[in-house]
Amino acid sequence: MATPELLPATQAKRKLTGWELYRDVLKSPTKIVGPMVDQSELAWRILSRRYGAQLVYTPMISARVFADPSQKIFREEAFNMLHGEEGGREDRPLFIQFAANNPEALLTSAKMVEPYADAIDINFGCPQDIARRGRYGAYLCEDWDLIYKLINTLHVNLSIPVTAKFRIFSDVEKTIRYAQMMERAGAQILTCHGRTREQRGHKAGLADWNQIAAVKKAVSVPVFANGNVLYAEDVERCLSFTGADAYMSAEPQLHNPGIFYTPQSDSKSSPLDEEWSRSSDPPHASVALEYLSIIRSLKTPTASSAIKAHLFRLFYPAFLRPENHDLRNRLGAISWQRDGLEGYEDICREMDKRMKEVMEEGKEEAFPVDEETGLKRVPYWLCQPKVRPPPASSSPTKGIPKQPTKPLSSPIAPVTGSTGDALESKTELVATSVEGVSGTVMPIAVDDEIECQADIVVQSVMSGSVARAGEKRVLDATETLMEGTAKADGVDQGDTKRLKLQATSAE
Repeated sequence: MATPELLPATQAKRKLTGWELYRDVLKSPTKIVGPMVDQSELAWRILSRRYGAQLVYTPMISARVFADPSQKIFREEAFNMLHGEEGGREDRPLFIQFAANNPEALLTSAKMVEPYADAIDINFGCPQDIARRGRYGAYLCEDWDLIYKLINTLHVNLSIPVTAKFRIFSDVEKTIRYAQMMERAGAQILTCHGRTREQRGHKAGLADWNQIAAVKKAVSVPVFANGNVLYAEDVERCLSFTGADAYMSAEPQLHNPGIFYTPQSDSKSSPLDEEWSRSSDPPHASVALEYLSIIRSLKTPTASSAIKAHLFRLFYPAFLRPENHDLRNRLGAISWQRDGLEGYEDICREMDKRMKEVMEEGKEEAFPVDEETGLKRVPYWLCQPKVRPPPASSSPTKGIPKQPTKPLSSPIAPVTGSTGDALESKTELVATSVEGVSGTVMPIAVDDEIECQADIVVQSVMSGSVARAGEKRVLDATETLMEGTAKADGVDQGDTKRLKLQATSAE
């Protein structure tokens, strides 16, 4: 096991308060990349910092499993301490996040990674069914005694601060009391996601910035805001509206890591600056190639599922166009054992070649804003957010970006809602298992944030019939249904297939 580099001297002497951590160690960051399962892995964290992220979280880790001495392989995959890269020089500042419902297991896990992190974060925000079944994340929100004990156990026993990420209640006064309880327990930084536990998937709706502002006024520790930012210019607007100390991006940053980019960001990037086209709206092929170059430079393995999911997200606007469906299908069918990293690189180089051929014809200096939606119309060769329309019952909220009501026309990529909401009528999305294609499915609804594994409700494309309401069957991500896309009936009507974020448009 590699020896972790020493922590700052102030942190070695005594535990820092939230403001000392925020100002002295983190250097007053305003641009944060949140924890995302299978997506905020080491290589993506390094890329994110090159594009202006000032603090990055690890994916959520199960404290129960991580603490189990028999789970050596899980530990190495969740947070690799063998090569000294995770939590090393290129991977700071870093918060390591755990999901837990047992204080002893949480402390055991946190102690193991304590030398590699600037803080330990506890997930109280995951709204997915897997969190309900495991009783963690947002499904602890009514057990305040347990939440207090989880936070306080780390606060008392760790040498580094403990922080917490949570979702709001519909009642703002209850949200305020909830945040204050976490502060009393010892949480030194609070991240407030302005959605309730019920706001997920196609019911995600808009995050409530007013509640985030109320939390900021009610506590004395730094507060990070989370929810509704699509573009770089939205960050300052959110901070101004809420008074929060920083903004945390999750899903939008996966589609466009340039969301936090400024020219000053390059001062902290790699020696390869001139090779990559960095901007707040970078060419997605350039981002993909830089990401793969980081993977190639690391000793720490990167999961093939993470690579595939990142590339599907980056290339999403280009994959909507029929002339690029061949690359989409190649990416869906790629096998790490058969093709290795070179297979991904070949696809990215071909995409880069195609996008450069069309860039010169349609490149725009400024992107027009659609008056009806308030969204920028971004050319399909550039990174861009993927937008989900709010539920029909949602009403506009002051200070929050408008949501799309209709797709826009070529050569600008269509603005789409949640997976399957506004796709081209005949677009088929290839969902893949760990190794290769396992049926052609149409994703219908997923979570707005990769806080934990997403349930993707699917229907058989070939039969075209609607999935039966409420019918779900969870399939393991490594379970091979079949090879090839011709036998789409391998995915049953109404199934919930756990794809570990490898579907073409998993959110």
